[in-house]
Amino acid sequence: ILFQFPCLLPSELLYCIISFMNSRLFLVVSFLALAFLPLAAQMQETEFVTVYGSQLPELDPQKAIFSNEAQIHTAIYEGLFNYDPNTLEPMRALAQNWERSVDKKLYRFTIRDNALWSDGSPITAEDFVRSWFRMLDINAEYATFFDIIEGAKQYRMGLDKNPEHVGIKAASPNTLEITLVRPVAYFTRLLCHQSFSVIHPSMIDAGDWRNAIPYPVSGPYKPVSMTDTELILEKNEAYWDSKNVSIPKLRMMFTDDDELATSLFNTGYVHWLDGPGNYDKVLLQTAIQISPMYSTHYWFFNCRSEPWNDKRVRRALALLLPWDSIRSSEFYMLPAKTLVLPLPGYSKTKGIEKTDSTEAMKLLEESGYPKGQGLPEIIIAFADYERPRSIANTFKTEWEKALDVKVTLKPMQPSSYYESIGNRSEASSFTIAHETWIGDFADPEAFLQMWTSDAPLNIAGYNDSVFMDFMIQSYDASDEKRMSILAKAETELLQGAACLPIYHNFAASVIDIDFIQGWYQNALDIHPYKYLHFGNPSISPNVAKVSSSYISLR
Repeated sequence: ILFQFPCLLPSELLYCIISFMNSRLFLVVSFLALAFLPLAAQMQETEFVTVYGSQLPELDPQKAIFSNEAQIHTAIYEGLFNYDPNTLEPMRALAQNWERSVDKKLYRFTIRDNALWSDGSPITAEDFVRSWFRMLDINAEYATFFDIIEGAKQYRMGLDKNPEHVGIKAASPNTLEITLVRPVAYFTRLLCHQSFSVIHPSMIDAGDWRNAIPYPVSGPYKPVSMTDTELILEKNEAYWDSKNVSIPKLRMMFTDDDELATSLFNTGYVHWLDGPGNYDKVLLQTAIQISPMYSTHYWFFNCRSEPWNDKRVRRALALLLPWDSIRSSEFYMLPAKTLVLPLPGYSKTKGIEKTDSTEAMKLLEESGYPKGQGLPEIIIAFADYERPRSIANTFKTEWEKALDVKVTLKPMQPSSYYESIGNRSEASSFTIAHETWIGDFADPEAFLQMWTSDAPLNIAGYNDSVFMDFMIQSYDASDEKRMSILAKAETELLQGAACLPIYHNFAASVIDIDFIQGWYQNALDIHPYKYLHFGNPSISPNVAKVSSSYISLR
């Protein structure tokens, strides 16, 4: 290998060596860790490497919807606020300061005097206006987050395209004024989300962001290059807070190869496994970080067509399922009976928790499908992993046992599964599917807004007047009453079986937090790259043992 790749840099050479190793040579790879330890230490002073899954990120922050994209975008883009890496409290980013009117509807933000694009040109209030109107124009998935702004909903839905009627104004070159339709307690938290980032004017109409690299950005790092396997970022020296950005270069690698990812971490080439990895083979076990997340995995009915838009039919099917075994603690650390992870002051929601075949048959009779007769074929779509397949098989077994209905399993490639079920043109291709949602801010609306009838994120096509009435009532309610009303809205969603929660998630990463400082466990599993810096690496107690094992094998 040394002679086949004479032009490679040391870091690239190490990657090639490990790429050619398979799991049978794991001990050899571990032995190589000792030989390359000085090399790894050199690399770690100038470059931080993360491994993500193989799905390449969407670089457009207004079109991105996945958690790995949100993490990557903390390096590239910035808006008015960003997250405190430990507490997740909103921290002023491009906003130097802000003030709010007495009625809590008008916000005035002052943009920092030293806020610059990575090309050195100033970031202005007009840049924010232009960026946010672009989000409304394309009506992307997160555009519903803007509905709390006066006129934004009507504008994005095409009901009133007059920009003067939208509460997004540049009062001066560095003053942004936002008018809300109602007081929103979590507004500054929401502004931490990547969809509220500012976009350079040259990228407003860009179609292919990858081929546009390098393009001007607002964040602590700027994109340098991107291939099908990695994204390279370099420190943005024009960034307003660049003096507090420690690491000069970021490398993001994309692969689903667990063995390769683990070997790269064990040798010191990679610093953070955010996705792939064989945790049993991680030499430094203290580097495995596990923490609860504000996230839920659930199954949902496609409510866009009959009879699945009838809550009686959905509920009947749900009541025929063995929920104790589906949500068994044998499989999940935190089984979920509700969509929203219980929060302080929010715990009165009730979902479907047990089988009731008597009520199920009664509901089917009322809806015109006695014992399931006349129901169309039920198509169960799922990413072809062990647990989704097991649940899909349970659904099929129970429904075919109790009803006169045909049930078909539709396993799909995990890499394309979420894109497929979110494709509106393929809405009729499945009856029920599953999804995992991570709340973007610590409030029930982070989960409930996506089920409102006109929300772009409402891929289930859920449209329920009772649910919508509760949501609308909550907008003008006091904090305590608001939580009670939102709990009623969620109960309506769950009792109508549009959403069937299975478990709340735990975040799992592999990173030595003694070495990589500024990385903290938190409920959103967001770790802004800006705050990361190198400390002193931990020493794995397994290194000597593994190397001696290798020697004995010789």
